[in-house]
Amino acid sequence: MLRRLRRPTAALCAVLLVPALAACGGSDDSGGSASESSSEAPASSGTAAGALDEVAFTGEVGEGITGEWSSAIEAPAETTVTTLVEGDGDEVAAGDTVSTYLWIGNGASQEQVFSDYDNGAPEAIPNNPDQVDAVFAALFEGQTYGSRVAAVTTASEVLGDGENQLGIEPTDSLVIVADLVEKQAVAPTPSDDKAHDVSPEEQPSIVEKDGAVTGLDFSGIAEPELDTPVQRVVLEEGTGRELKASDTVTVNYLGSTYDADAPFDESYSGGQPLNSPLSGLIQGWSIGLTGVKVGSRVLLQIPPAYGYGAQGSGDSIPGNATLWFVIDVVKAE
Repeated sequence: MLRRLRRPTAALCAVLLVPALAACGGSDDSGGSASESSSEAPASSGTAAGALDEVAFTGEVGEGITGEWSSAIEAPAETTVTTLVEGDGDEVAAGDTVSTYLWIGNGASQEQVFSDYDNGAPEAIPNNPDQVDAVFAALFEGQTYGSRVAAVTTASEVLGDGENQLGIEPTDSLVIVADLVEKQAVAPTPSDDKAHDVSPEEQPSIVEKDGAVTGLDFSGIAEPELDTPVQRVVLEEGTGRELKASDTVTVNYLGSTYDADAPFDESYSGGQPLNSPLSGLIQGWSIGLTGVKVGSRVLLQIPPAYGYGAQGSGDSIPGNATLWFVIDVVKAE
């Protein structure tokens, strides 16, 4: 239940909990530079184009990766980038969201410390200098889809100078390998990021049994455009304080896609409300619940960009699905 409601978050971001990490949307505040100074001459499409002397990689792009170390790597004066495999896809363009499998090794201890292949899913990393660290921008620059690219940098360049969950010292060298699998589809951008209070007649009606919400009836309701902003109906207004985006909330809820035969998730039948920071849930919840009073029942219509995007979630939420949630706000803290 918690998992399905959480905002899709890069696995690496969750592991490191470092705001400056590129995959988390941070920016480069270190003042360091990243240069593509060790890229080898292009080889034929889909073949090895270069190698690192200290570590060799096997495994196909998009399928897996294994690193075999021959020696430690000293911390470099500046980040260098090597194209290990040149893909035969289109060039990675500015503004693309790149589906990327990341592998990270500690060059000082000669150990793998992270792999998206082990976690079973790639990262979605924007190729936008305003959203990514300089190291990741360098990994994408001039590359094509299907490529395997490696950056040798320092831990402080990417992780900052403080402690991190991977136990890497800031002065250690870091090897970051990016398998640039494909351009990731993105959901249409809503016309704004506010909640629009609408009439109940414009939204599906709630189906209840023995006082518990069991579903939504979409009779007479047309499927909305994908760029429609968050729509909200306050069905019952509570008497408590107004919710803030920074709150941790306790709620009962039911979620459905358009005209679905059954909800994709709900808490009413299990008797166990959801307790979570709003910041840990899909963005549409934060937009739609901010300003709602504790004790209220609300119905939210959430566009895919503020839900599960063009990728969807599991078998029950397809890509670019508009979501509806009935939410009873029990308490907030």
